[in-house]
Amino acid sequence: MLKLIEYEFRKLRRRPLLILATLASILLPIPVSILAARTGQGYDFIYKIVINIGHFVLLIPVLCIIGSLLFFEERDNQTLRLLAIVPVSFSGLAWAKMIVLLIVSVSYSIFAYFATVIGAALGGMSVENIYGKLSLCFVMGIMTWVAIFPCVTVLVKLSKNYIFSVLFSFLYAIIGFTLTNATMPNPSPNLFMVLPVNVVSRWLLPIFDRLDTAKYLFDIGPSVVSTPFCVLYLIAYIVLFGTLLCKNFNKWKEI
Repeated sequence: MLKLIEYEFRKLRRRPLLILATLASILLPIPVSILAARTGQGYDFIYKIVINIGHFVLLIPVLCIIGSLLFFEERDNQTLRLLAIVPVSFSGLAWAKMIVLLIVSVSYSIFAYFATVIGAALGGMSVENIYGKLSLCFVMGIMTWVAIFPCVTVLVKLSKNYIFSVLFSFLYAIIGFTLTNATMPNPSPNLFMVLPVNVVSRWLLPIFDRLDTAKYLFDIGPSVVSTPFCVLYLIAYIVLFGTLLCKNFNKWKEI
């Protein structure tokens, strides 16, 4: 498995533009810091924006696009049959690709957090509960990774080109973010919680409510989901869509 993960990282090294795109998305705290300074907002305002927009709108499509690259390269280079001869477990290869995405997701979250601290320092803002906020960013990297499973599974199932993958990835992120924010006042559970972003956002409600930012205009109590529920839900998502992903990827042996 470690050799497969190393192999997948080597593929990313040949596509530096994707790494640069990921790093560029980390720069989000800079304009947010300027906005916060001009409007008299504190560090928590920057932190909340980066958690919400940075992960759910920027990171999700970036991860899905990188995922499509990792899954489609062997197909486009017509090396899938060679992998089958080696032999290489296609299920193991699929999980190696997903683990690479997990590492990218967590790395983004950590670097984005330090970017918010730098932005706060430049704006003369104080940062409280540094380690707690860093831990939350680490957890958000894992949760955002889980949220991309349905999108990556669909991309592998349809096996389209890169342009379709880019468009579908951004559409998935935008629809998920929009529906989540529009239905957040609805009590839990509800139909929209089929989206992992919706469940994670409901878990975040009490955490965000304790931040020094504008308070919610609705009673968050009925909308909140507990930590055990959120964790079990995400594990079920990994098992379900991980199985579907491996099943669909195994069919590529016939390509």
